[in-house]
Amino acid sequence: MLNKLKSLAFNKELYWTVLFQFSSLVGGVVLMKLLAVSLTTAEYGLYAIITSIVAFVLMMPFTALLQGVSRYVSIYKKKGKEGEFITSVIVLIQMCITAYILVGMLVYLFYPLSVEWSNKFFLVLLLAISEVFKIMFRAINNANRERKNIAISVFVEFASKITLVFIIHMSTSLNINDVLIAFVIANILSVIIMLNKNRDSISRSNFSRKYFDIHTLRTLTFSYPLILWGGFGWLRDMSNRWYLDYFLGKEEVALFTMIASLALIIPLALQGVIGSFFIPIIYQKENDKKGVAERFLKLVIPILATVFLIGFIILYFIKDFIVVLFTDEKYLTISWMLPWMFLAYSFYVLSMVATYELLSDKQTKKLLLSSITPGVIAFFGGYYFIKNNGLEGALYNYMLTYLSYSLLTFSVVVKYNIKKKKGFLS
Repeated sequence: MLNKLKSLAFNKELYWTVLFQFSSLVGGVVLMKLLAVSLTTAEYGLYAIITSIVAFVLMMPFTALLQGVSRYVSIYKKKGKEGEFITSVIVLIQMCITAYILVGMLVYLFYPLSVEWSNKFFLVLLLAISEVFKIMFRAINNANRERKNIAISVFVEFASKITLVFIIHMSTSLNINDVLIAFVIANILSVIIMLNKNRDSISRSNFSRKYFDIHTLRTLTFSYPLILWGGFGWLRDMSNRWYLDYFLGKEEVALFTMIASLALIIPLALQGVIGSFFIPIIYQKENDKKGVAERFLKLVIPILATVFLIGFIILYFIKDFIVVLFTDEKYLTISWMLPWMFLAYSFYVLSMVATYELLSDKQTKKLLLSSITPGVIAFFGGYYFIKNNGLEGALYNYMLTYLSYSLLTFSVVVKYNIKKKKGFLS
């Protein structure tokens, strides 16, 4: 055990992973503070709605596909076929993006948009496309354990976003279009840095229709359950924003979204370190020897649970200070929600980490019910709770959906481990 800790202490990959997550954490916090101060609550509410649209595009189907990519990169790299696989992935992603562009153009041409949305339509589309390419190359490079490249790209991304937004804020009145343009520019810079690391793998000579079909089939076989429940995951994460906008207004969307964003910073950062650093290693080791994921989770989940419990207690007593420090005084009215959102999201992260063994064993389909059910709860619960209880109703729905996901997912993981130990998995 001591030797393992020593090896981690001198592991350059870990340093770069921590730097990547630290850049994301600090950059995200600074950016959140900047937007909280420079945008009105109504403007931030509109920004929250836009980011939920982008999140829908990413979930359907890109983030699901990239889970499959992450799982298979190490396998094809071991076979010496990494270039063919990565080229196939890029072609597949480009096909999906083309389909979205066509759908977007049809919506723009034939669906009557308001002036507010018409002026932002192409910027939102461009932002979504840049986000897709960013998460694609990040998934590929992370699977290849290119920690330094990812850390640099993330640092450049957030430094660009913060610098551009700050310059505009200081020179004129910041608006949503300015924010979207700044984000697109930052994403493009990040993509260029990550693309440069893959330039030798991406070429026409690495593409063949035969291998493309094989790679696509294998990726889809792994990812299709994730794609099926992607829409339900979006309902779980984003439906509250749309119900608040419908029943109350964009100011309430901003209040709720800002506190929710603050609540997930630490849990998401810790999950990011685990997912970015350990999961590619676990996937590689599981290719040769089974049981690595199980042993890792038995160690890390109790540690995470302890950290989250301490974090909840601290937040409960200093919630007002945290809200003012990281956002703005205008968000103090619902600071009381912060520790409870943190608690619910912490359970969610714990359950997500617990699924890594199933992902490693390519058993994604076992998570179908536990991922769909909270989305259904969010859809109906959000309508009922927010209609009758306003902002408090949004918190009720938030707690219910994330806790239900956690309980159902842990149940699946426990049953899977019991069957695995008894040796009669289906």
